Amino acid sequence: MAHLSSPDDAVLLRRAAQGDENAFEQLYARHSVALFNYLLRLVRRSEIAEEILQETFIAVWQQAALFEGRSAVKTWIFRIGHHKAVSWLRRNQKHLNLDENILLEKKSAFRENADLRAWEETDALRQALDLLSPKHRSVVELAYGQGMTYKEIAWVLGCPVGTVKSRMKYALQHLEGILKRSGFTP
Repeated sequence: MAHLSSPDDAVLLRRAAQGDENAFEQLYARHSVALFNYLLRLVRRSEIAEEILQETFIAVWQQAALFEGRSAVKTWIFRIGHHKAVSWLRRNQKHLNLDENILLEKKSAFRENADLRAWEETDALRQALDLLSPKHRSVVELAYGQGMTYKEIAWVLGCPVGTVKSRMKYALQHLEGILKRSGFTP
């Protein structure tokens, strides 16, 4: 019930724009965990995700007065975080190459033990997601991990809805192929 009486994100952002640190802390508390999880899935390194999270919320604090209300505040925050993560990935791409064989090796190592099947499937999906490019992984994470609509995802990514649909189709096809090659039936 307490959440029902708390101010919505737009009110908190307006108050933060006027220098209200408590309002900013409430925004951080509401969105930092979900954003951190999203960033972690994009950059795959906890310490980097934490850095980008902090940079994102510094930008939110600094740019709060610039929010125009063309999206939900959460979507706006995710857009800032997404762009910071993509910038980091571009600068560090050579360090992030993953090999699909890692997934295949792990699959064969656990094939013998039926008790590990549920963990193995979850782990296989997570590793398969890691093999997607950041632009394809991001649409899957925003849709399934954050529950965003294609329109919201398009706004976060700064691209047309048709591009989001295309990326989603490719990402799901690619995931299915990776999982089939590793012995799982999606």
